[in-house]
Amino acid sequence: MKTQSQINKRLRDYKKGVVDSPYRVKRWTSYDASFGAMEPGCIDKDRAYHAQCMDLAIDYVMWLTDNQTEMWGDAKSSIINKFPKGWKIVENKPSTIPKEGWIAVFTSGTYAQYGHIGIVYNGGNTTSFQILEQNWNGWANKKPSLRWDNYYGLTHFIVPPVAKEIEEPKKDVKSAPKQSIKKSSSIKVNTNHIKGWTMTKRGRKPKAVVIHNDAGTMNSKQYYKNLVNADYNRLARGIAHAYADRNGIWEAISEDRIAWHVSDGVQPGSGNFETYGIEVNQSLYVSDKDFLKNEQAALKFAAHKLKKWGLPANRNTVRLHNEFSYTACPHRSAKLHTGIDSTKQAWTKATQLKLKDYFIKQIRAYMKGDIPKVTTVKNKPGSASTPANRRDMNGWKINKYGTYYKSEVAHFTPNTPIKTHYVGPFRSCPVSGVLQPGQTIKYDTVCKQDGHVWVSYTAYNGNDVWLAVRTWNKTNDSLGKMRGTIN
Repeated sequence: MKTQSQINKRLRDYKKGVVDSPYRVKRWTSYDASFGAMEPGCIDKDRAYHAQCMDLAIDYVMWLTDNQTEMWGDAKSSIINKFPKGWKIVENKPSTIPKEGWIAVFTSGTYAQYGHIGIVYNGGNTTSFQILEQNWNGWANKKPSLRWDNYYGLTHFIVPPVAKEIEEPKKDVKSAPKQSIKKSSSIKVNTNHIKGWTMTKRGRKPKAVVIHNDAGTMNSKQYYKNLVNADYNRLARGIAHAYADRNGIWEAISEDRIAWHVSDGVQPGSGNFETYGIEVNQSLYVSDKDFLKNEQAALKFAAHKLKKWGLPANRNTVRLHNEFSYTACPHRSAKLHTGIDSTKQAWTKATQLKLKDYFIKQIRAYMKGDIPKVTTVKNKPGSASTPANRRDMNGWKINKYGTYYKSEVAHFTPNTPIKTHYVGPFRSCPVSGVLQPGQTIKYDTVCKQDGHVWVSYTAYNGNDVWLAVRTWNKTNDSLGKMRGTIN
């Protein structure tokens, strides 16, 4: 919940084109010839159809709810969305005078097909009000701008709750306390562990912590709701021990058990077996300022764990995901603290050490009970998130595990027995069975990973299964002989 002054500032920043949002367009951009080139300051939430009116409203609601609520559908559908407790949807009546920050929804008259939506900037009176909106001109190319509207077609307002303003305490010069050095406060952690699957016990304390970036938008409460009752099929796609952000930490798996967080198997000596994985949440949505707060929460938690286990913070006990498997992770931390975009540039040993040493310095301060100074490199991005996936040539995408993948539907029939694997396209993943010569499967995804080209299909039991159909040389992208036929 935001205060009225926070809401007013947000609207002014939208108007000026400087709002702190990962969906703010920062340079002239065009990807759809049906619309005009977007000027800097436009809000393009879904990267489709340029800067539509709904993009602005979605971004605004996500900001108001701290990413808890993302509206769906077109403008007309906005009033049938489900909003958090305290929100109201009210009809526009002849006597209604809206307040700044309300969301105006137009669904009748010329707006009857798709609707229109904007934010009240000045409530005006019962005759007209000032609206902040996008795509009034139909070209979807202008940043949020102001217009006086006469309420034609306006049927509803979405009214967010407003927090009380916090008054600054009056200063008492005579009784003012002396300044004291800030000390780190305690951490509140949700330790309700996952219930849908029992992870294997390690048999000893972890030897290190691994810092991840989640390549997602959820906070710790949302991860808890999504994963606490998840079954094996969901967890097998990857799960860390803990999920940390500025508002809370959820420990999904107890420290005495193995988690599947670095994609290198579960045998003793592997990263999954020996380490404790901590995700820095929301690396794809929040501003740099908030992401750094999330990162600090994770590092503070890492310090708590290392101290508990009697381990120092050094290069052996503070690790990165990319030390165990080919991945861009932790992509956003890398960009903020080393200046590289690991979704486009390869990790070097020097870059790894630079980021690790930064983490180590922060963790050591927390272990002493101090609050470390947060620093970033000068050539860091503004507030935009680093995408988890990037496009490669010929339609391939690359995910945070370094897997090249794309959608493709066809049938594959092997001419030799091929092992199939659960979890993902790695030979270290659990073997699910053997596809025999002459058996045919219908696959829907192709991957390049772990020296092979893989196809993925859904087995009769509902589990996703991967099998390697030919070898792949990543260095020159050359392919080996096909182990069957595709049709």
